Amino acid sequence: MNVSSSTFNSARRKAGFTIIELLIVISLIGSIIAAIAIPNIVKMNDSAKDARKRRNAQSIASVFAAAQAAGLDFSTTPTTAADEAGVIANVITGSTISEATSPFNGATFNVKGVDSATAQSETDGAAKYLAWDATNGVLTYSGGE
Repeated sequence: MNVSSSTFNSARRKAGFTIIELLIVISLIGSIIAAIAIPNIVKMNDSAKDARKRRNAQSIASVFAAAQAAGLDFSTTPTTAADEAGVIANVITGSTISEATSPFNGATFNVKGVDSATAQSETDGAAKYLAWDATNGVLTYSGGE
């Protein structure tokens, strides 16, 4: 039996996939995975930013409450206007108790690691989760779930 080499090569080629076909399939699968993964990554990023804002708001409210319990009234501090933005800025940058009769005389209450301008922004920062009650002089965290 005489088998020509062209017949043998033709049959051999049909047995598998070409490298181009494999690359096309791999690129399609990669595109599908990317289409699924990218929106989830964006959601995780937004969720992390929101968690940071909430954490900063909790820190600001906590420092405010501790300072208020120690006798410091941020709303009447000379460098602060009695508004939410002023109180938040004063809590972040810090205020020192300067009453000689206070056991906390010389103590400074502030929040480290929080950018004052960003934290005060209603849309981008911790202020979104804080509420200032000027009547009672209370800053409360209102971002809990």
